[in-house]
Amino acid sequence: MTHISNIPANFKASGVSITGLRKSYGSNEVLKGIDLEVKPGEVVCLIGPSGSGKSTLLRCVNLLEKPNEGKIHVGGFETTDPDVDLDKMRQNVGMVFQQFNLFPHLTVTQNCTVAQTKVLKRPAAQAKEVAQKNLDRVGLGAFGDRYPDELSGGQQQRVAIARALSMDPTLMLFDEPTSALDPETVGEVLAIMRSLAKAGMTMLVVTHEMSFAKEVADRVIFMDGGVVVEEGIAQDVIGNPQQPRTKDFLKRVLDPTHVEIDT
Repeated sequence: MTHISNIPANFKASGVSITGLRKSYGSNEVLKGIDLEVKPGEVVCLIGPSGSGKSTLLRCVNLLEKPNEGKIHVGGFETTDPDVDLDKMRQNVGMVFQQFNLFPHLTVTQNCTVAQTKVLKRPAAQAKEVAQKNLDRVGLGAFGDRYPDELSGGQQQRVAIARALSMDPTLMLFDEPTSALDPETVGEVLAIMRSLAKAGMTMLVVTHEMSFAKEVADRVIFMDGGVVVEEGIAQDVIGNPQQPRTKDFLKRVLDPTHVEIDT
């Protein structure tokens, strides 16, 4: 078992407020008027079938996708305001993708310092100190001089988390962070996310890891067809869903003979 350092509860946390969110690609309406509140320090997991709009919703939060309608507030920013300072807003939002998106020509430490020096304008020595602290947190403190292709998939994803944490975010977005991993390394990443949740980081997570959602999330939201079908306390939604569509989805996902593929 990989050792995971204890993560102290010292995060500044931002909430998220989404009202009337709509997103279309041509005639295909992917999000159909989403309303969602995430309180500071809360962990909310988004579940649902492929094409339900989960990842699109996540990407709209920090404007990687531009909504057609609706308003999104993160901390003190209205991200959908045309005059919002996107660079400053995005400094508060860390995002971890399905793919690791590390720079292959940079070492682990350099991957964790480049945005600090270029965006936050931190001195190189301070950026390296912050990077080392966060690499220690994810159990990779001794790997700073390695390159991404020298690491396993689970290790690369943990570096991606350390990189995001090095920007001192008040909100973390996770878009199916374990989907590209070997089953043996999934636990490494989930352990980090559990530690972040316990430390009080606000987290919005797209996942198919139902056991993780049931254990860690304060709330679970089931989406289908671009709308919220059911939401509530994690144990209730996963353990005793009320909506027929939610019941059908969970039956398929929790059936060990069924393989659910998300794209």
